[in-house]
Amino acid sequence: MRNPHLDKVKGLLIFLVVLGHGLERFIGWINPNSALLAFIYSFHMPAFIFVSGLLFKNHKLFEKILFFAVLAVLFQILYFCFESFWQHTQNWLHWVIKPYWILWYLWGMVAWSLITPLLMKTHYPLLIAIFASLGIGLSPFNNYLFSIGRIFVFLPFFVAGALYGKSFLHCIQNTKYSLWITAASIIISITLLALLRPNPYWLYGSLSYQQLQVEAVHGVLTRLWLLIIASCGIIASLTYASKLPDILRSMGENTLAIYLLHGFFIIILTKLITFTSMNWMLNLAFCLFISILLCVILKARFLSRSIQYTAMHITQFLLKLMQYFYTRFL
Repeated sequence: MRNPHLDKVKGLLIFLVVLGHGLERFIGWINPNSALLAFIYSFHMPAFIFVSGLLFKNHKLFEKILFFAVLAVLFQILYFCFESFWQHTQNWLHWVIKPYWILWYLWGMVAWSLITPLLMKTHYPLLIAIFASLGIGLSPFNNYLFSIGRIFVFLPFFVAGALYGKSFLHCIQNTKYSLWITAASIIISITLLALLRPNPYWLYGSLSYQQLQVEAVHGVLTRLWLLIIASCGIIASLTYASKLPDILRSMGENTLAIYLLHGFFIIILTKLITFTSMNWMLNLAFCLFISILLCVILKARFLSRSIQYTAMHITQFLLKLMQYFYTRFL
């Protein structure tokens, strides 16, 4: 049975994902746009990952992991072909070792689904996840490869969602102080962001401290600061969701298609449209309009079901193939 409150949360977050990508591609990290982008990027994916952790179940774990891997490979190929159409030349190796733009989340789901059950067997799963999040930046290798940086940087949010998501959701759904909690969380988040003023690359979670050109202690403290900011954003988005418009509920029920398909439209529009106006509000209004339009179109249930149907059939085929080879040769 679906939770309307949770669907609204997912609807809000998927809209922020589309809006964030639109703002970044159309306008970029320029003032005053950078402040809005920084706020969105500080929590929208951590919150999305927290909700993913909340919905995580161990049941049929290998099948779920394979399903996300199939989706990732399938859309990696589709985006490769799509980009090749526009740019004509592409580096295959680059696409093998680096998940394309928005697809890192799918590989994250594969990794988090593998790691979280192991962490659950320990006494301090969330603490270990936080140490991993802070520690991955100390590694000497390129954290962007295979999205290894993002996987570990955002791991605490998935683990926190799996551990405490349901109880937290129950508490906020029954509180009388949702508006006050939301306001306080947003104020704290914005204040901490204003004090930190992070380089946008920090918000991606994809680079090591060495790549970000900071000392280890500086890197650990900055990343810890960002974990706190993201946590405030998660509290705000989950607490206030019930008061949001009902259209977000239908968007939240069909996030898969919106997430996987909006990138194609963003790419097309950025190739066809060049902003000449210096009016920031006009540019923002355009991005808002495009984001709303894409979400309304792509929330069509048949799109998500078609993607799920295709990926699930490939997954079932691979499972049968594995079973055949296992019984035949082992």
